[in-house]
Amino acid sequence: MFNNTSFSVCKHELKLKLKNQSIWLLFALMQILLAISLWTSWQQYQHSQNIQSTSQALVEEQWNAQPDRHPHRVAHFGHFAFRPPSVLSYFDVGVNNWVGHSVFLEAHKQNSANFANDSHGSTLLRFSELSIANILLLIWPLLLIVMAFASISGERQSGTLKQLMSMGVKFRVLLVGKGLAYWLLSLSFLLPIFLITIIVALNTDLAFTSEIMTRLGLLFISYALYCFFWVVVILLCSSLTQSPKVSLSVLITLWFTLTVLTPRALAEIAQHLYPQKNSNDMALAVKLDVRKVGDSHKPDDPHFNAFKAKILAEYGVTTVAELPVNYRGLVMQEGERITAEIYQRHNEKQLQQFAAQQRFISHFYWLNPYLAVRDLSMALSASDQRHFSDFEQQAEQHRYNRIQKLNDLHINEIELHNDRGQRVSANFWQQFPEFHYQQPPLAWSLQHMLLAAIAPLLSLVILLLLLTRKKLQRRAIVHA
Repeated sequence: MFNNTSFSVCKHELKLKLKNQSIWLLFALMQILLAISLWTSWQQYQHSQNIQSTSQALVEEQWNAQPDRHPHRVAHFGHFAFRPPSVLSYFDVGVNNWVGHSVFLEAHKQNSANFANDSHGSTLLRFSELSIANILLLIWPLLLIVMAFASISGERQSGTLKQLMSMGVKFRVLLVGKGLAYWLLSLSFLLPIFLITIIVALNTDLAFTSEIMTRLGLLFISYALYCFFWVVVILLCSSLTQSPKVSLSVLITLWFTLTVLTPRALAEIAQHLYPQKNSNDMALAVKLDVRKVGDSHKPDDPHFNAFKAKILAEYGVTTVAELPVNYRGLVMQEGERITAEIYQRHNEKQLQQFAAQQRFISHFYWLNPYLAVRDLSMALSASDQRHFSDFEQQAEQHRYNRIQKLNDLHINEIELHNDRGQRVSANFWQQFPEFHYQQPPLAWSLQHMLLAAIAPLLSLVILLLLLTRKKLQRRAIVHA
């Protein structure tokens, strides 16, 4: 199908579009919009990175500047863990503006992330921020529709389609030429913004690694195929409709259904089928379960009475005063272990519910490639919900290790008698490691994205088979 005739059709179609000043104006406006989006996103990225790195350094300084204190007071003094901006969040903001950026770390309590723009917003919905990803996913298909909706129906209405067929031009060859023309226009639209994105990435404080380049390369391929999907859909619709007006109406309706209506509806259904607790309900559930297991503040609590008997037996003594270590510190350590285990159990259920929501959405990837490319884009940009959950888990692990280290100081450096009146040296605070969030590798980011990569390709193959069927050619010729 790729022959001299198809390339001639491609060149002819490109010449027609390039002569149209309105197309040039729209193209220029879109490039300006992309440039503005990249600039604002980059400024936001730098601002977030600066604030969070400065804030993390400040809290570390405050931690180290503490005077001699009781370890338990230090545990309640607390600490902060800040989430640095995602690797390519200036390309696709993802959920970053809808989730928190810092977690307050303290004893006996797991706090949720703070400073979210909308703590109740569903992370499965596509957001309205001006980002490169949103423009490519939502606005560029509209421009493609404007350029190509009359590619076949217009030829039919003007009578040129019948003339081309009479001259021996095969319908498939015509489709290939026109499709190639609009895909090349799409690639010429994508390439400048990706080149600028690479230049911007080179100027980040992060090392421009081969992994970042791989992420950008996969993003380019994903959006190039997404544009190709829309080219095929537009040509198919234009071939099946009787007039350009009908073709435009159908395509606008399809665009609205795929990019606006379906994502919103599926997100609401997924949330209804697999509901997640909000932060307050989860905190309450953890608190109630902790009380069922053991309350260290109750003198006759069964769990801690058994714990006390176990400790006394281990050390071969009859009273806590005879212990070579501080029993109160042991109680704090046990209470922290119980709280952490129960929280992890509840948090795992939350993650399972979110994974179930994602699986439900993924069942529709083959019907709506917009969903697949959207989720794949966020995963490659490290700005999806899974990356945010990974930050919360790393912060919780850091919190637990820090608090248990303080409990060790309580156990070994504070004597039981006159417990509250004693202090430990401030030199101990220097021994606590700082929090540094470790960005997951690309393989982890794409761990559950296989269906998002395969399903749209299968949809594209099906559409191509429909587009190249002889029945479609006969229908186009009959109605010409």
